[in-house]
Amino acid sequence: MGRSKQVSDEAVLAAAKAVFVEHGFGASTREVARRAGISEAVLYQRYKNKVALFFAAMIPPPIDLPSVAGNTSGIEDELGALAASMMRYFREAMPVFLQVMTHPSFSLNDLAHRESHLKLHGLIDAIAACLERHRARGAISSDGARIQAATLTLLSTLHSLALFERMGVHGGSFPDEAVRNIVGLIVAGLAREGVRP
Repeated sequence: MGRSKQVSDEAVLAAAKAVFVEHGFGASTREVARRAGISEAVLYQRYKNKVALFFAAMIPPPIDLPSVAGNTSGIEDELGALAASMMRYFREAMPVFLQVMTHPSFSLNDLAHRESHLKLHGLIDAIAACLERHRARGAISSDGARIQAATLTLLSTLHSLALFERMGVHGGSFPDEAVRNIVGLIVAGLAREGVRP
């Protein structure tokens, strides 16, 4: 009968994630083992090589968006709540995404397949569904092409803000008001009749 693990796989991966976020893929497995409280030999018994450890540890956090089904609030409130939630997600996920995306063997398709619970397309779907609901209510008059453009604009802007914060721009933190203003601009643009992109 084998000995039970004194340090769980979850604890090892948490230590590895912290080390890789701080130092990138170039971090030593010796440091990962030290922080996890195990030997490097035990680390390699659990993960066949450093690449396997890196990709096992560097899982972006799950996406948790507010439920807006049946929501009767105004478009700016609903879209603003979605945007604030997405901004929190990007802030949490950006350190992991940056390290994973810069690894030479990174593949978005592999990540999406391996981590199907992430449902990154859910971000686009949530924004588009919100805008379509409000178009059906008459709050905006834009066609499908403009809604698609607005969806991609909002998502990419939020992602960029989180990246800029990580780089230290604006002191490393944009105020919540910036996100509300971005949402306001997008809603105003969609509400203008007869304007084509």
